[in-house]
Amino acid sequence: MTSIDRTLEPILELKDLVIKFNLRGKTLTAIRSASLELYKGESLAIVGESGSGKSVLTKSCMGLLDANGWIDSGEIIYKGNNMSTFKVEKDWLKIRGKEIAMVFQDPMTSLNPLKTIGKQVQETLELHQKYLNKGDAKTATYELLTSVGIDNPEKRYKQYPHEFSGGMRQRIVIAIAVACRPEILICDEPTTALDVTIQAQIIELLESLQRVYDLTIIYITHDLGVVAHVADRVAVMYAGEIVEVGTADEIFYEPIHPYTNALLSSLPQLGVKGEDLSAIKGTPPNLFKTIKGDAFAPRNPNALKVDFLHEPPMVQVSPTHKAKTWLLDPRAPKVPVSENVIRLKNEWGSNE
Repeated sequence: MTSIDRTLEPILELKDLVIKFNLRGKTLTAIRSASLELYKGESLAIVGESGSGKSVLTKSCMGLLDANGWIDSGEIIYKGNNMSTFKVEKDWLKIRGKEIAMVFQDPMTSLNPLKTIGKQVQETLELHQKYLNKGDAKTATYELLTSVGIDNPEKRYKQYPHEFSGGMRQRIVIAIAVACRPEILICDEPTTALDVTIQAQIIELLESLQRVYDLTIIYITHDLGVVAHVADRVAVMYAGEIVEVGTADEIFYEPIHPYTNALLSSLPQLGVKGEDLSAIKGTPPNLFKTIKGDAFAPRNPNALKVDFLHEPPMVQVSPTHKAKTWLLDPRAPKVPVSENVIRLKNEWGSNE
C-alpha cells in the first residue's frame, strides 16, 4: 500500500458528474452526480456490480464514451483543466495515451490480429514521442517488452497476437499502455479473463510498473480479493453513484453503506460449510427512470422509511472515509454488522 499525501491537490477530480445516453429514443442516466478524487501515486479501486457505472465513469476521463453518450453536467478536472468541456477529438488526443492510458479487460479485442505485437507497441511510441527515430523506437519497444516480462523481445517483436497466451497478450496490452509514461493508468477488469495463477502475475506486474514508472492506478473490478491486495483506497459504486469511499481497511473492516456490507457479505471466500452463500436479492434500479430516495433501498432488508423518500447526503466519517446513507444520521437506528464482515476482519485482518 502507498502512503498518500492528501494535503496536495488531487491529480484527477470528478465533481458532480452526470453522464447520459440516448437509447432507443429514451434517455438513460448512467452516472448520477458522481464525485471522486484521485491522488498522485495511489492505487484506487472502483468496485460494484456489473452495470453500476464503473467503466462509463472512467472512460469519460479519456473521452471514450460511445457516440450516443454525453457529459450532461459536472466537471472532470485533470491538472487544472476541465476536460468535460472538450468538444473535439484533437483535445482528447493530447490526454489519451500520453497522460491517461487504459488497460482493457480482453486483450484480444485490444490488439490488432493483423499486425505484429512489436509494430503495435512501436506505433504507440512513435505517435506520442515524435522525437524518436525508427531505430530508437524499436529499441524502446524491446525494452518495454522486457519490462513487462516478455523474454526474447527481438523474436517476439515479429510475432502476432494469436501466437501468445492470454496472460502474455495482457502483458503486451500493458506495455502499450505504459509506453508513453502516462500519469494515470486505468485498468478495467485486467485479470477477469485469466486463470488464477496468471491473475496474480499480472497484478504483481502492475504493482512493479507502478513503482518503476511512478504511476497512479485506477482498478475497475468486481473481484474484492484483488482489491484487498492492491488498493490504497476503494470507491463503491451503485446505480451510477459513488455511495462510499475510504481506505481499503475502512471499506473492508468498517463498511457503512448497506450496499458495501452486502457486497462483502456475498464474498465466496467467506462461505461457511453448511451455510448458504449470501446473495444480494433483487435487481438494480431502472436508470431510465428518476430514482427517488436511496437507490439501494428496495434491495436493503434493513431500509428505513426515509430511504424510500429522500436521497441521503454524503457524510464525512473520517478524513479518508465517507458514505452516502441515512444510517449516519444521529436519529437512525444502529444496524448490526453482518457476521461475514466480522469474519472478514478476523481472517484477513489477522494476516496483515
